[in-house]
Parts: sequence; structure tokens; C-alpha cells
Amino acid sequence: MNRYMMLLLPMLVASVSACASEEPGEVKTLESAGTVGVSAAAHLQGASQIPARVVARETANLATRTSGTIESVLVGIGSPVRQGQVLVRLEASGVESAVARAEAQAVVARRTYDRLSNLERDGAATRQELDQAEAALRTAEAMRDEAHAAREYVTLRAPFDGTVSARFADAGDLAVPGRPVLVISGAGGVKVEADLPAALAEAVGDGERVTVVEPQGGRRWPATVRRVVPVIDLASHRFRVEAMFDSSEDLPVAGSYVRLEIAGRGETSAWVPSDAIVRRGQLSGVYVVVDDHVRLRWIRMGRRAADAVEVLAGLAEGSLVVRRPDPGLVDGAEVDGTNEIEWLFTSEGAR
Repeated sequence: MNRYMMLLLPMLVASVSACASEEPGEVKTLESAGTVGVSAAAHLQGASQIPARVVARETANLATRTSGTIESVLVGIGSPVRQGQVLVRLEASGVESAVARAEAQAVVARRTYDRLSNLERDGAATRQELDQAEAALRTAEAMRDEAHAAREYVTLRAPFDGTVSARFADAGDLAVPGRPVLVISGAGGVKVEADLPAALAEAVGDGERVTVVEPQGGRRWPATVRRVVPVIDLASHRFRVEAMFDSSEDLPVAGSYVRLEIAGRGETSAWVPSDAIVRRGQLSGVYVVVDDHVRLRWIRMGRRAADAVEVLAGLAEGSLVVRRPDPGLVDGAEVDGTNEIEWLFTSEGAR
């Protein structure tokens, strides 16, 4: 038995060696790449994306100008309103009493003045008495007008056509001057507000073309900056801008969170053709031509376009990447020459 195994062992070793050298699917390595097609990586200054919010062009926080108990709130969140429509009423019994008292005093003052005016013409009253009556009349009329104005203070009316976007009080609550009861969003369209970093203060101005981007779905809308607040907040080191959509159709609703994209204000990024990417397991890389040799550069990829990939790290500026590299190409292979392939790239549609 031992003699048989000793004779069989060399045959098995030879058989295994032969199979290993001819393993199906093995890729033959290339020590010389010959002439390779190359393209220069595109280096573009990227866009800066700033968190922003969509708001109504007109927004009003409605608060009372006098303290009092709320008698009724006539609208709810989502209710459409018309300009001048009564939305909130305060308990007004004290105000109505004040109005009635002021009107009665004004009537008495008017009668007194008219009587003394007739007496003064007949010489039965002095000019001084008439002047005093006239002053009393003017005071009573002013108090009447003030009481009428106070009556208006117990109702809140819609300042423009729109929709109730927030409600902070109900019947029976105490209304306090300056504390909003309702928020009205106007029906005149929406705009975008964003707080930009101070570094962009000199770069962004009125009329700047920007793009509004929906973070979830990637939808994009062209817009134009229409207002720049020329003051930088000391706490956040940011300043506010407002942008108007160029179109009025199919816009995001008020309250949406979006991103304001400002072209050419971000960091420079490199882009390479998609067919230059090589993959080794979980790693991605490109071959670049350096001193008549190809060198493998592992990269970190970012966004993708139709025929290009963004390179976030691992690629030097001005690199020539090998297009459609042969599967057997290895790091360090010699290159006889290069054939530059024209490649025009635009980042539009990148995601």
C-alpha cells in the first residue's frame, strides 16, 4: 500500500499544478499596456447648497391690541380667509359700555355748545364761556372717537386673502397684546428664505441666479435672489436672503424645507468618465498615466451623472485617467503612448 501511494503522489501533484495554471476565468496580467486611451479629469468648482425654507410671500401674525377674554375664534387651521373678514372676537361688554358713555357725553357737549353759541350772539353769554364749551365739545368728540377705535380692537380681521396656517388660542383664553392668536399665509405665492454664511456676503447679491433643490426627490426649480439683508447676525455669522421662483407652476408648498444651491460657490471637485472606474471588491479606483507608466489610484466617489462620477478624494488635479482599462492591467505597467479621447462634461443632472 505504501509503495502504491508513493507512486500516485507525484501524479497528483503534477495534475494539480496543471489545473492551477489553466484555471477557468483567470485574467492574464499585462506588464505592458501599449497605447492607452486617456481623458483629463474635469475639475469644477462645485455648487454650495444651503438649507432653506419655503414660505408664503405674505405672512401676518395676528394679535390683539388690548387685553381681554376671547369670545370666539371663527376660523381654524387651513381655513381660507378674505381680506377684511372677522376672524376673532373678544368679549366686548366693557367696550360697548365705554362707547355708549362717550357718545352720550359728546351729545351733551354738542348741545351745550350750540346753546351757548346762541346766547353769545344775543349777548347773554360771554365769549369765554363759549370757548370753554367748545373745548369741552372737542374733548368729548375725541373720547367718542377713541371709544369707537377701542371697539375695533376687540375684533381681528384678515389683512389680505390667504389661509390660516397656525392657531394659538381658543374661546375663553386670555388675549394679550403682542401674543399671536392666528397666523395668516397669503395667497399670493411662495418664496424661499435662507440664512447664508458670512463668507458669501460679497458673492451673493440681488439678481443672483440660484436653484432650489428638494432634498428627498431631487426636484429642482430655477429662482432669483430678490432681497439680501445687508446685516450679518453676530451670533450665527449669517445673513438672510430671499429668492423668488422663476415659475409659478408646480412649486413646493409653504412650510417645505429645501436647499438653496448657488453655483460656483462651493469646493472644487473632480469628475471622471464612468468607464474609467475599476473595482476590486469594495474598493473603487482609476488608472492614471504617470511617466509612461499606469498607476492605480484608489478613490472615494461622490455624485453620479449620466456618464461621469465625482471623485471626492484620491485624484490629483490634471490627472489623465485611462478609459476602459483592460481587465488584466496592473499597477506599474509600461505605456508606449497615449491617445487622448475628447470628453466634455457638465454637472447638470448630477445626483
